[in-house]
Amino acid sequence: MRKIPPLFVLLSLCLSLVSISAQVPGIGGWSFDFDEDDDYVYLIPTSNEGEFEVEFYISNSYLVEIEVEITVDTPFGAELLGEDPFIVNVGSGSNKSDSFKIGKINLFQSGSPGGSQEDFRALATLIKIGGIDVSATNDWKDDTGTARMPRIHDLKIGESAQTLEYNPDIETRFSVEITNHGNLDDQIGHAEVSDDCPLMTVSIAEDSELSKIMKPQIKSSTDSATVHVIVQISPTHPSRNCDVELRISSGGSGEGNDIVWAEESFRISVLENVAPPPDESDNGGPINEPIVTEQNLPTVGIPAIVAVLFLAFFVTSRE
Repeated sequence: MRKIPPLFVLLSLCLSLVSISAQVPGIGGWSFDFDEDDDYVYLIPTSNEGEFEVEFYISNSYLVEIEVEITVDTPFGAELLGEDPFIVNVGSGSNKSDSFKIGKINLFQSGSPGGSQEDFRALATLIKIGGIDVSATNDWKDDTGTARMPRIHDLKIGESAQTLEYNPDIETRFSVEITNHGNLDDQIGHAEVSDDCPLMTVSIAEDSELSKIMKPQIKSSTDSATVHVIVQISPTHPSRNCDVELRISSGGSGEGNDIVWAEESFRISVLENVAPPPDESDNGGPINEPIVTEQNLPTVGIPAIVAVLFLAFFVTSRE
């Protein structure tokens, strides 16, 4: 009887094991997990349409290559970027690290303000072992994560509805509206005002709404806070254009390097001895009427007019 070479026996055995492991999922196994711990929070950035990346690894203990299909239930109405579903091939007896990206997130959602959190889930399904379709076995693994919406602080200074033209020797004021264009409630933290004219003084009025909580425009398009700027002009101020700088900070943005400022410039025209146009923005009239210098010219009375007419008639009659 002819002997079978030992090498041939060993090779046949290996091929048999490969074939069996490919057809019987119970021989070998696999796993799927995110790289980060379960309590890790994925912070959504304010740039790149809120795009963030999730890293994962797949472990394959089969004697052949496996193919895994990954689908993702995204947070905040986002999308899985790139290939969807995501296919990953892992060689026999090895581990593979990879990642997928979640993006196209609307950062200004009325129901999901800044700082809110939402879970997402990745489902990995084994679809092939050694090139053989095993999707009917419904062998799947999953992992979950938590994403957090960024806090966006963005206060804007509106334009003044008043005509900023005044005479010297006056104390008056103008008002501007502050609106919240961030994605969570906010308020004015600090307010500063300055000007570039030495004979003018500007300040923030005490009745300004510096502590008012403003809802973001995505929730209330009419919500705002009012800042009143007091303007004092010296009697000796010449005719000149003066620039007033108003700076406000977001009270919710914190302090130090994190504080978010907004600023706006307003042009005030000082018109010496010239009456400015009426301010029609306030039906009740301006709070402080501009001072206009009076010109005391002699007034012609009725007797004088009669005398002139009589003299003219007398001269005409003699001619």
